[in-house]
Amino acid sequence: MYEIYEKISSLVKEGKEFVLAIVINAEEATAGKPGFKMLILPDGTTFGTVGGGTMEKDVIDSAMSLFNTKGTILKKYVMREGEETSLGMICGGSAEVYIEYVGIKPQLVIFGAGHIGKALYDIVSSSGVYDILIVDDREEFVNNETFPLAQVCVKNGIYRDVQGLPLRNGASIVIVTPHGADDASILKGLYEKNLKYKYIGMIGSTSRRDHCFESARNQGVSEEFLESIYAPVGLAIGAETPFEIAVSIIGEIVALNKGTLQKVKTEKELHKN
Repeated sequence: MYEIYEKISSLVKEGKEFVLAIVINAEEATAGKPGFKMLILPDGTTFGTVGGGTMEKDVIDSAMSLFNTKGTILKKYVMREGEETSLGMICGGSAEVYIEYVGIKPQLVIFGAGHIGKALYDIVSSSGVYDILIVDDREEFVNNETFPLAQVCVKNGIYRDVQGLPLRNGASIVIVTPHGADDASILKGLYEKNLKYKYIGMIGSTSRRDHCFESARNQGVSEEFLESIYAPVGLAIGAETPFEIAVSIIGEIVALNKGTLQKVKTEKELHKN
């Protein structure tokens, strides 16, 4: 029994999604007993059991659908001949199985741990909504004392080693590096990881953006990828201080997630050529 809890703990720490199936009620001669548990991973791998047989196969099939819907299912199986829910099993009895999708927090990745990066962290970490990853090449800026609720990646040349970073599908990326010298390399690394990002925003003037994009094109980054980047970053609220800029960036991410971005003016829209 303890092994499945250890597996759940491991999956949560690794930031991996899964489905948990639990037999919550069973009567008569069913193989699955109350409390039987099974974990199902997105690739179909399972741990534990809810009793085996065609019922377990149906539970797995139902679990796989939850990776799309992110919901829950309660299924009752009456395993007597002639019952539609018996799935061909005639052992008698019945069982109820609760099936629940267990997701992970979305990931926010901040490239640059200066004033704006720290302001972003301070606001977002207080919400508990995101798993936060801070990336910077300055050890004096990045440590677990300054960013206690984030995973930190710091070393010389880190901006040119994006391939090695633990990024996830659906991540929101904010690039607020101090001078932008390595921004094109960051974009190249993000592009080559071939993930599906929820959002990529990059700070800087239009001239800094254009110079960065031209360098990224020369390194093989596609025009479609560059067009998806919100640069200049944030909502057009006249933000000036690190806190105000951080608020404008978070506002842009929230509006994108809520499907209301077309109702507000972004810096990218404001500075279109």
